[in-house]
Amino acid sequence: MVTRSALLVSLIVAMALGCGGGGGEGSGPPQALTLESLTVSGLSGGAIPFAGTGGGALVTVRGKAFLPGIRVVFDNTDAPTVNHISDTELRVRTPAHPQGVVPVSLFSPSGESTTVPNAFEFISPPLVITVLANDGPTQGEPRAAIAGGATFTITGSNFKFGAEVYVNGSPVTEAYLGPTTMSFVDKGNTTEASVDVRVLNPEGLDSTLVAGLAYTAEFSLASQTGSLTIRQATHLLRRMGFGATQVEINAAIGAGTAATISALLSYTNDDTVEQEALTFYGANQPPAASIGNATGQYWWIHLLRHNSNAFQERLAFFLHDHFATSGRDMSSAVRWALYNQINLFRRFSLATDQTLGNGDPGLGYDWKQFCIEIAKDRSMLDWLDGRLSRVGRPNENFARELWELFMLGEGEGYDEADIQEAARAFTGFVWYFPSGQPYLDFTYVPSFHDAGEKDILGEKGRFGYDDITPFWNAHTGTADPTQATDPADTDGGVVALTLRARPTEASRFICRKLATHFLYDEPHDVVVNELAADLVAANWNLKPVLQKLFRSKAMYSSAAIKGKVKSPVEYVIGFLKSADTNLHPTNDFLAAARAQQRMTAIGQVPLDPPDVNGWPVGTAWLGTQTMLERINFVNAAVKELDSFDEHIEPLLPPVGQRSAPQFVDHFANMLDVRISGTTRTQFIAYVNNMLDGSGNSIPYDPTDETHLITKTRGLIYLLAQYYNGHQE
Repeated sequence: MVTRSALLVSLIVAMALGCGGGGGEGSGPPQALTLESLTVSGLSGGAIPFAGTGGGALVTVRGKAFLPGIRVVFDNTDAPTVNHISDTELRVRTPAHPQGVVPVSLFSPSGESTTVPNAFEFISPPLVITVLANDGPTQGEPRAAIAGGATFTITGSNFKFGAEVYVNGSPVTEAYLGPTTMSFVDKGNTTEASVDVRVLNPEGLDSTLVAGLAYTAEFSLASQTGSLTIRQATHLLRRMGFGATQVEINAAIGAGTAATISALLSYTNDDTVEQEALTFYGANQPPAASIGNATGQYWWIHLLRHNSNAFQERLAFFLHDHFATSGRDMSSAVRWALYNQINLFRRFSLATDQTLGNGDPGLGYDWKQFCIEIAKDRSMLDWLDGRLSRVGRPNENFARELWELFMLGEGEGYDEADIQEAARAFTGFVWYFPSGQPYLDFTYVPSFHDAGEKDILGEKGRFGYDDITPFWNAHTGTADPTQATDPADTDGGVVALTLRARPTEASRFICRKLATHFLYDEPHDVVVNELAADLVAANWNLKPVLQKLFRSKAMYSSAAIKGKVKSPVEYVIGFLKSADTNLHPTNDFLAAARAQQRMTAIGQVPLDPPDVNGWPVGTAWLGTQTMLERINFVNAAVKELDSFDEHIEPLLPPVGQRSAPQFVDHFANMLDVRISGTTRTQFIAYVNNMLDGSGNSIPYDPTDETHLITKTRGLIYLLAQYYNGHQE
């Protein structure tokens, strides 16, 4: 490649041209001795000066008899700018001109002229049109993973052999594929950003596609470094715990990413809040007959709102959606079992050396043990007809959903024959009334279980439940109560078999569900596969997987932050937690009941998923009626407090931080709304003006209770209508 410099080599295009009459330096026709291109670097076409066809290049002309008013013409087009430096030097800007070698003419003010043939070359510069990834997670897109390593194709025109490619100002390894195509290997970037892509041809002419390539961190599971910003901390506490107050957000910023996540993942069970919630059942403490579905909803809503261990409830809610079970159609005599199922979800993240308030031990994020537990969960046995499945008459519902919805994904690694054989393994549980009790319970009866050999997922064995404790013939009491499994099932259970025989499908399935819920919709295989490999390596313990996910750069990427639509439960609980308020100031039962009513109106309430597939996601939650109900909810959260004047204070910014701008920012943060500068100015103007009883405008007074109440109501109502406040 030719060496470049800031100034091109001069070319003598004419010398000692014949002088007109009059003699002297300033008389006769102008004469051009040299032309120099000043704004391009490199050489082309021998020693002829050149510039791009688009015009605008700066050229120096040296010669004789240059008088003020002189014209310089390239071919038949005047230079748009001619600066007369002296009678021997001119500075001109080239006009736009088609590609080719052209003459240059100089015309004196009196009309005398000189033309130098073949004095200047116009060259078509390169043009960058698109930059698209050839491979990697962004294939076919003008985006790059921050890790780099992908190959990109540049399409355009007038590329030349020896051209160079610059991304974000730095050279990359490129390849010339033809006049309309080049490629390069991306080096990567440390942060998310949109960067320019430039192609520089050998003669020094270039083209830049501004913001032609966007770097994204959404595929990176490398740990986020540095401290949490306020936006990142708010986002993290939304995803791991529905929402948080400003005090909690500030604490997370102070503690840092690792410490905050560690505290959320590892916690001591809050027995106090469990006892508070249990009071909602009154005299009908589980197990009990005739428990209404709403009672269980109030119980869990109180925990969702008040549990100091936010992630315990957030992960439990994810599991409730994943293993969707509804109390809507359950017999009231067995509906109490939902209490046990939700507690199973809640103790999944509890350490194994701890217990819930009811004495149930934690599972320490053990996915295998959890799936074993769910296979014999009372609510699941009722919901998917396990209570009806016995030897000779196996019911396929649970076996089908275990793989399709819970562990593998539809059609992933199993067929109908596998389902039929697995259904035989899941036999043996029945309903019964405990002696003298008005409620239904479940028991395992060995004679109802199919203990014959089965062929499941390519393996032959007796197979059954991995663990039937504590259901070992509890009804008759004839078997050894210390016996953990049915002795007839000498080959382990279906859950263990599934994880052993289909580790790839099983790990990918649950990791995709987790990434979808906690990161963003439709996570790429790059993310899912890495998490899945970690899960298998951790022997099916999800804690290190969740830790990596929450600490990752992907978690704080532009795809993740505000990348999901809040479900009604996430929206309602998130607002109550962020505003640190309730729908009744003193009565927990009424507060939970009112929250349940609002969730029902918006379209989602715990313990009542529409079917075994769980709830919809995304924009399905943002219909016209549901949006209206969301706005009505936040309005009610302020207006319907019994003693509004007394309880307005917790909603407000601290005393001394209640100027109109601070007031607006406080409620925008509370509602998780991002507003533009113009909108913020309008809201500040709204706060700064209020009408008195006569309709006169009075200035904002941050010490006036009436003014504070009125503007709080108004701002919450207005801000709640912003779409991004319904995203998380």
